Amino acid sequence: MPLNSSARSLVVLREEHVWIARMLECLERLIEDAARRGRLDAESSAELLALFVHFADGVHQQREEYALFPRLLARASTVAERVAIGKLCGDHEEERRSLRALSERMLGAIYGRGSDLAGFLREAGLFVRLHRAHLIFENLNLLPLAERVLHEEDDALLCELYQQLEHGEPLAAQIGGRIRAIGAHLGLEPSTASEH
Repeated sequence: MPLNSSARSLVVLREEHVWIARMLECLERLIEDAARRGRLDAESSAELLALFVHFADGVHQQREEYALFPRLLARASTVAERVAIGKLCGDHEEERRSLRALSERMLGAIYGRGSDLAGFLREAGLFVRLHRAHLIFENLNLLPLAERVLHEEDDALLCELYQQLEHGEPLAAQIGGRIRAIGAHLGLEPSTASEH
């Protein structure tokens, strides 16, 4: 029997998408503030970049790449479905390249070095656009595909794999609290149910 939107493995990913969208809002605020001040906020930028690297690119994308995508590929019945999954893998690689570029420029941007700040702001804007488009594609294509082709036993397997990938990682509530704290520090109002 195909999954529905309440399948636990998909609920986890949807919830993480909400947190990642909030992280992108925080990054946009950092960009605005840094452009105005002429340097990057050290505390918020370092914490946010750590969350992008270890949570968004780490735990979240590992769930997709090592758990969800293989199950989808095993169940996919058309070339278009397989191409959509391949596109997402390519998006992940492009996001990683962008994160490396942000990391390389961050310290100089915090220091106030003009070339590093300009490079960071340019790359951060690109990263926001790439990642937001990626989230939209996943929400509109990947998760509905999973609902159509995966079965209940896949949901149980995915949840088990998710737990294995989480071993030693901060709990979701801790991640959410860190994202809320960055948003508050940057003066962002709570924007979703997950923010309350």
